[in-house]
Amino acid sequence: MDADETRERVVGLARREGFPLVRIAAATIDRRAREAALAAHAAGNLDGLGWMTEAWLRRATDPGAFLPGARSVVLCALPYRGMGVWACASAGADGEAKPARGRVAAYAHGRDYHRVFEKKLRRVARVLREEFGALARATVDYGPLLERAPAVAAGMGWSGKSTMLLAPGFGPWVMLGAVATNLDLAPDGPLRKTCGSCTRCITACPTGALAPDGHVLDARLCISYHTIENRGPVPRELRADFGDWIFGCDACLDACPVGAGSTASHPDLLARSQEDARPELAPLLQLDEAAFQERYRGRPILRAKRDGFLRNVCIALGNVGTAADLPALCSALDDPSALVRGHAAWAVARLVTRVRPGSALSTKDSALRSLESRLQIEQDAGVREEIELAIAAATRRPLAAKEG
Repeated sequence: MDADETRERVVGLARREGFPLVRIAAATIDRRAREAALAAHAAGNLDGLGWMTEAWLRRATDPGAFLPGARSVVLCALPYRGMGVWACASAGADGEAKPARGRVAAYAHGRDYHRVFEKKLRRVARVLREEFGALARATVDYGPLLERAPAVAAGMGWSGKSTMLLAPGFGPWVMLGAVATNLDLAPDGPLRKTCGSCTRCITACPTGALAPDGHVLDARLCISYHTIENRGPVPRELRADFGDWIFGCDACLDACPVGAGSTASHPDLLARSQEDARPELAPLLQLDEAAFQERYRGRPILRAKRDGFLRNVCIALGNVGTAADLPALCSALDDPSALVRGHAAWAVARLVTRVRPGSALSTKDSALRSLESRLQIEQDAGVREEIELAIAAATRRPLAAKEG
């Protein structure tokens, strides 16, 4: 097999696995991508992503560190924006309010993409080893290899102001995987495209996580980071901006005009029902660890952990819930997790002060009693502070000064 036939065979292997986009990049260090990653780290934009140390970023921008002897990187993209994006009206045809629902990022509507992607990439890598006697190593996004820079270099798309790869026809609605190999494959060239003057993703970000001119994301402000990776409290000043997002965020993707008409998706990544994409919020607060594991087995949502996920649910209920959701939030004040209890307190106050005065707020006094009762027995200092702030906010009373 000559070089062209080898390349055609490798690309064909990936396409037969169902990847609509396959490109080849040279396994070289992308100095520009490395400098940008190190600058983001130095600026604190990656705070909270503890594994992304300076040393890790240097390795992740060097395919030769990922696979010693690597000459080429086979980039594969899997689309995931299907028709499983569910709408959720605030009221039914009869005028009765529908239950408050949360939103899950589109990539997490179905099976864990790692499982879907991994099998395909590993089969490609296995054939490279067996048929060509080559070295080959596959990764999705868990390994120390940043795929976006080589994908841009190989013309799979261009780097958008949202920091996402924008693939023609698909926009940002693709997930990337890679197979590094020591086969010397002719690389593809980059696209000559940019976002031009478009800033829709920047203005769409609810928390201002994207820099004013784009291309820089501050994880400390990102809803996706906080709802998935953050294991502690969500900063109070950000919570009201989270809206109904309970896992991830698609705000910048939804705003992007590139690929806006695409509905392509691998079938395993589609929502099977409205509950997968827009689950009713209040019942989620009843999930214990076993029930959480059972409900979300094989799905990306497990990454948030039970306590983090219910924390997110509390925030969403504070933002979009109704008076009918107050009992569920008050029950969450007794949750075994301090993280959940603290955010439930915030949500109770947020809901009490947000819902229209004319609505059924006879439960307001009951909610305040629940906060005060919990305060009497609460031992966690952080939760006590959340409850005290919640009571002050719900009653519009100034918080008493602490001694010392």
